[in-house]
Amino acid sequence: MALHVASSRSGPAEPAAAGEAARPRPAANAPSVAAADPQSSTSAQLIRLEGELRRCTTAEALWQHLANEPVALLPFGQALVFEGAPAGRWRVAAISGLASVNRDAPLVRWYENMVTTLCRPSPDAPDPLALRTFDVQAYADPDDPCSADAVLTSLLWVPLADVGQTPRAGWLLARDQPWDEAHMRLAGRLGGAYAHGLSAIAGRSRPVAGLRRHRSKLLVGVAVLAAALAFVHVPLTTLAPVEVTPQDPFVVTAALPAVVERILVPPGAQVAAGTPLVQLVDTQLRSDYEVAIQKVEVARAKVLRLQQAAVSDPTAKRELAVAQSEESVATAERDYARAMLAKAVLRAPQDGVALYGDPRDWLGRPVAVGEAIMRVADPNRVQYQLKVPVADSVNLHEGAAVRVFLDAAPLDPLDAQVVRVAYRADADAAGVSSYTVLARVNDPTAVPERLGLRGTARVYGEPVSLFYYLLRRPITALRQWTGV
Repeated sequence: MALHVASSRSGPAEPAAAGEAARPRPAANAPSVAAADPQSSTSAQLIRLEGELRRCTTAEALWQHLANEPVALLPFGQALVFEGAPAGRWRVAAISGLASVNRDAPLVRWYENMVTTLCRPSPDAPDPLALRTFDVQAYADPDDPCSADAVLTSLLWVPLADVGQTPRAGWLLARDQPWDEAHMRLAGRLGGAYAHGLSAIAGRSRPVAGLRRHRSKLLVGVAVLAAALAFVHVPLTTLAPVEVTPQDPFVVTAALPAVVERILVPPGAQVAAGTPLVQLVDTQLRSDYEVAIQKVEVARAKVLRLQQAAVSDPTAKRELAVAQSEESVATAERDYARAMLAKAVLRAPQDGVALYGDPRDWLGRPVAVGEAIMRVADPNRVQYQLKVPVADSVNLHEGAAVRVFLDAAPLDPLDAQVVRVAYRADADAAGVSSYTVLARVNDPTAVPERLGLRGTARVYGEPVSLFYYLLRRPITALRQWTGV
């Protein structure tokens, strides 16, 4: 809704919008209610206003009450309530006769600029935070059209500050006649009451005068604290997710290109060395082996026949050497076919536990040479695999102390030691690059944890100052942002 300026050329101001419930505004020199009603007194009106403002539960309701109700005591033509800071920008929060403030109205901006100029600190100007009267031309912009059109040129500024507090709001009263001393005293009394109401609603702000008086001591204390932090040393630590993995597991891989027919042991089964683990489809291999056996039998029969004929037939004697060579080739082919058939069954190379996923995922699945199918690991020989993000890899070296907190036993941490750090960082499924770190428990009598358990590990590095420990991340972020 728009707010208009009353001038000698335009006549009285009209309401800002149709249907707006605006309070009637008295003339600048209209007599007060106390003077019109002989039975009413200024004290009675003041008590009534203080009682009403105590019932205001929000700052908005308090400002509306301040902008409109004191007209019964102070003969103003227009009242405005400002919010802001002593050295900052002041903004209009309420205007007499209006239910809301239009921030784009020229008159609103004109008043805000004038009050901001009034409250701007200056060594030559009087205290802008004290109650005072002034003329519009003293602080208004002479180039603003509102300055030339203004009729209510006598202004009274009432800063709203509770006892021991800095002003958080202000009350500006405008009329066309100068303000007298009685009006100023009454306005100051009302301003103190409304400032106390604001403190009750919004809470009292802590006075900063004490801090300003002891600023030098505070700076010295901060310097001493920073120096103390520089001399206190703590170990630099890094947190990383951890998983219990086996030490030196044997990876069972396919020895030939084939199709998995079935898995012969369930997941997690205890197996001994030589136990069949995986059966590959061997139809072609078994057929080749049987054909190779028949070739050997044929070659042996031919050699036997030529050996018998060579006694009396010189030709058979010459063919005997060729037949013996053919028998050797057939025997080699049979042995090769038998070896390939044996590779169709993958066996456990050592005692341990078979580690793999769902057996149904492998049924009928083609595998290539060297493709891993499962692992066989000793459950009594475990280690801890950490995934340390690259940004936190500041203290990764062999021999670093590690404390492991497993999710299954968070109150029973385990002490370990780093045995290997990956040279290259790899990206995980989430796209985070991290180093793989392996740690092992130093105590050989410790009970090994179950494979697959997860948790969080804390890696301890070299001692650093507490100052660097607390500010390492902010310093890193600042350097990345500034490029220094």
